[in-house]
Amino acid sequence: MAVAIRALFLRELQTRFGQYRLGYLWIFIEPLFSIGIMLLLFGSIMHRTLSNIDFEVFLLNGIVPFFMFRSGIIQALGAAQANKGLFSYRPVKPIDALLARNLLELFLGLSTYIFFSLVLFWFEYEISLEHIPSLLSYWLILFLLMLSLSVLFMVLGDFSTEINKFVQILFLVLYFLSGILYPIQIIPTQYREYLLYNPLIHIFELMRHAVVPSYPLVEGIDLTYVVIWLVVSLFIGLMLYRRFERRMIKSK
Repeated sequence: MAVAIRALFLRELQTRFGQYRLGYLWIFIEPLFSIGIMLLLFGSIMHRTLSNIDFEVFLLNGIVPFFMFRSGIIQALGAAQANKGLFSYRPVKPIDALLARNLLELFLGLSTYIFFSLVLFWFEYEISLEHIPSLLSYWLILFLLMLSLSVLFMVLGDFSTEINKFVQILFLVLYFLSGILYPIQIIPTQYREYLLYNPLIHIFELMRHAVVPSYPLVEGIDLTYVVIWLVVSLFIGLMLYRRFERRMIKSK
């Protein structure tokens, strides 16, 4: 299984970036454009709004993990169909293709995050290194949540390709409801409780608090809530995968 995942991982990496002239530099170029545009649009406003954290650090700890999470689930939708020809080899299963794609997204997301964090650290932005283990644990939990939901969406995506349209719209909405561009402290309390149903907000806020301990956490931020999401989605996803694995292998 490990050999199959490694081979699929390298295949996905080559497919994603090997065809471009700039090659693997696109790992950093794509998020650079996204971060740059957000800084141009909201930088001056958010610098006045945020008092405990630089907007660049705030944005980095939301937009990069969100893009990883979004891309992992979107890539999961077509994981079975894209690798269907390989399932004739008994060691290769749909779950292997999914793991390879999710591990690639983790590699890309962490590489991008570490690179831009070092850039900000070099330019003397306030970034604490005291809570690196906690920060890494949040990344791990986010990856596992992405993986658990990816199993679920891989099964659903095998039933209908139209679900991809729905997921694209879902993530467009989540982009604005996950506290990526604004601190949730500015949201009135009566509306904030609804935003906190979104597990991504909990992760992003904890990441920001880990790199800047003076960044305040609002009441209701709870890692346990994210873990509950993880366990429940993983259970449902694996149950559906076990039920429909044969269908994914034989689907046309």
